[in-house]
Amino acid sequence: MIRTGRRRLALIVLGALFGVLPAWLAATAPALAQLTIGVHHDNRPWEFREPSGVYVGFDIDMVRALGAELGVEVTTRPLGFAELFDALDAGHVDAVASSLTITPARLARFDFTQPYYRTSQAVAVLKNAGIRDLEGLAGKTVATTPSSTNAQWLEASRGRYAIRSIRYVDSMDEALALLRRGEVTAYFGDEPALLYALLESRDLAVIARLPTEDRYGIMLRPGSPWTARLDTALSAIKVNGTLAAIHRKWFGSRPPPDSPVTTVLPRP
Repeated sequence: MIRTGRRRLALIVLGALFGVLPAWLAATAPALAQLTIGVHHDNRPWEFREPSGVYVGFDIDMVRALGAELGVEVTTRPLGFAELFDALDAGHVDAVASSLTITPARLARFDFTQPYYRTSQAVAVLKNAGIRDLEGLAGKTVATTPSSTNAQWLEASRGRYAIRSIRYVDSMDEALALLRRGEVTAYFGDEPALLYALLESRDLAVIARLPTEDRYGIMLRPGSPWTARLDTALSAIKVNGTLAAIHRKWFGSRPPPDSPVTTVLPRP
């Protein structure tokens, strides 16, 4: 028994030296050749489905670049926003990349990579609504995405602005449809997504930007073998300019100086 144990230990040491693991150990090692990433099914410009059925967006391009850096195959799994957390918990996805803000509550439950984007939240209304600021939402019904940092800010600030009720939606497109039907008066969402929507929706106006300084990161299960690998790969595509090129593609401009798009940062 002791002799067998020593033999196995020797094989492991030799395998480490020559890059070859014994078959019995390789069979028990975690398979890290394929990476499944959870993304939101409708979250422009981060991830969304084109008419052809193909998913595109900033996060989609980023995770593909990370896969290329790591030499692994990446599969994306589109889900509702709240479903992303449950899917990660249950092991149905290896990580989530969906413009997710790093918050203390989420850090208590999950691991995160370093931030890759910094932004704020914003509020959009129809131009013809005649609303110019948050005070104009008194007595109104507004929309936001459940479990999001936008929802957290809105729930905490609802009384201050005398907002009558909150309607929870699963996507910005759903919220904009409600706006145009007159069922809600405003939508609280992430600023980049709303500014992207303004490019094609001339009937919208952003009436407030909330200086929340949200930082987006890739979310993983605690102790995931992917955490350090993805964080290292993220540093690499920041340094080599790949992530900045993705930013130019989706936002039409270079990232600002000291942006997390180009700056290597510590993990939270």
